[in-house]
Amino acid sequence: MISAENLSRLLLLLYEGASSPERLPAFLDALVHVVNADACVLREHTFHTEHDIQVETTTLFESAGYSTESLQNYQAYYWKVDPFLQRCLERFPEAECGVSQMLISDSEFKKTEFYSDWCRRYDNVGRMIWAKLSGDAGFHASVSLVRGMEAPLFGEAELQVIAAIAPHLRHASRLARSLRELKSSNALLQQGLDAMEIAISMVRPDGLVLRSTVGAEQLLAKRDGIWLHNGRLRAAIPAEQRTLDALIAGACLTSSDSGLFTPLKVQLEAAGGTAVRSCTTQTGGAMLIHRKESVGPLRVVLLPFCPGSLMNEPEATALVLFSDPFSKPKPRSAILRTLYGLTPTESRLCDFLMQGLELREAAIQLRITVGTARFHLKRVLAKTGARRQTELMRLMLSLPGT
Repeated sequence: MISAENLSRLLLLLYEGASSPERLPAFLDALVHVVNADACVLREHTFHTEHDIQVETTTLFESAGYSTESLQNYQAYYWKVDPFLQRCLERFPEAECGVSQMLISDSEFKKTEFYSDWCRRYDNVGRMIWAKLSGDAGFHASVSLVRGMEAPLFGEAELQVIAAIAPHLRHASRLARSLRELKSSNALLQQGLDAMEIAISMVRPDGLVLRSTVGAEQLLAKRDGIWLHNGRLRAAIPAEQRTLDALIAGACLTSSDSGLFTPLKVQLEAAGGTAVRSCTTQTGGAMLIHRKESVGPLRVVLLPFCPGSLMNEPEATALVLFSDPFSKPKPRSAILRTLYGLTPTESRLCDFLMQGLELREAAIQLRITVGTARFHLKRVLAKTGARRQTELMRLMLSLPGT
């Protein structure tokens, strides 16, 4: 079982990395040290399952312990012949974590192109342990750690470490992706959040709200189910107030290095159907805030937060995200237009592509040539940083709206 000291340090580094990407390597280095691994990587894959699993794209976001050359060669080709990746998706799509010996035997692994041409060359891949961060249809995100072929197998002790941090990794991954896709500057971040009418408040450990987006300010000003009282969030229903206070306190404890005073038992399903049990700290939570009878409840999500370069509030230790499932959201293309400065034509093209139209069909709807549509699509990809149309669609799906 991971020690309280090590877990606390890992989680603080993790949430710092979620809000300040330049600090993420420190978390990965610490994780490598705690599980006695050689290297670690955060990655995402897209795939399709028409007949069998076919991985389409691989993105390596951050790593520790790998050489630049090894990552470049993996990104260029070797992910296509990675038996760990392929078998994880084929055999254990529902598993939340696992170890390489459940995927392939040593004798079979040594016969693969992946081992002969890549692993032996860089001498840091032979044993592997992973945790799934997201597993939506056609999409798989994970953190994986490796040891050399002659090193001991990963086992129960390391799986318990993974089980303890996995819930936090998932929360931090969502937070990091949202912040990353909203650009990395305070001005654009605030502009984007306000333009999208996203309602977010940052709170400190005593529950005082330090800063809110325009969307949150407007929602709280209505005084319908929840509002600000002496600078703190106040729910109309006492039972909901107690739940809200407990969620804020739990999220803030994790961010302020005190979460292990109230450990939380977790259980993950590992590859092969075994259950991995461990203890961790609170990851926040979600609740409903009821309003007037004619209006449905608000959804409220609490997340631990370590402030960084994206939000200049050094005392903030939790984020409160409000969403109204009964409000009419803006189109995703409009949000994309606000964030990345798309033209009206580029925005409409994104709308048609999101509806499932081919580029040729979207060109007909826009009354432009296919060549012109392709030109606009290239400009959209350049502005958003997406490398291909599938990444653009994934970016749009990650945004609120319709």
